[in-house]
Amino acid sequence: MARNPGPLTDILLRDFIAAVGAAEQAHGAVSTAAVAAALGTSLLLRVATLPQTRSGSVADRTKLIDAATVLGGLQQQLMETVETETAVKLFAAQNMPRVSDVQRSERQAAIQLALRASADVPLEVMRLCARGLDLAATVAGHGARAASADAQLSVALLQAGFDGARSSLESKLGSFTDARYVTSTVDEIVRLTDETTAARRAAASFFEAPPA
Repeated sequence: MARNPGPLTDILLRDFIAAVGAAEQAHGAVSTAAVAAALGTSLLLRVATLPQTRSGSVADRTKLIDAATVLGGLQQQLMETVETETAVKLFAAQNMPRVSDVQRSERQAAIQLALRASADVPLEVMRLCARGLDLAATVAGHGARAASADAQLSVALLQAGFDGARSSLESKLGSFTDARYVTSTVDEIVRLTDETTAARRAAASFFEAPPA
């Protein structure tokens, strides 16, 4: 049996990878998406803090310093999403007593509350990925050309994180009874998808080879 690791911040990457592959562990698609996105922010931080910039100007350095400050916060928030306990809350709600009508009603309300809490996690990962991709365009536009491969990989990781979180969230929506909540969440998914698409294209424009 795989050993039970502690919070992601306290375990090795090797342990986390093993935990993702173990059916009895809580770490799954959303955690993996968040880690992928966090790795993407790490690569962006590396590019943003290199001594070289795209043109060597003060303006480049200022933009990169500002981006690095925000990226550090995004990275921390992405790691925190991994340590959610919503799966346990949902399990507890599902096992509440349901003998009387009142108990069944309370159980259903608790399940819906737990589901909303669990849906908030992938939605937050999507928001953080969208912000990271927006910053990727800034870093790619002002960072050293020699580090473009790192910036490209960071975009791919952030996009993978976004797509993984989106898939997880969409799979949960059918379990909700609140139509208004589902509609607002779908609208948010569409908005964030449009933002990430635009940001990814903006970043990609800086990866093209300069004309000879």
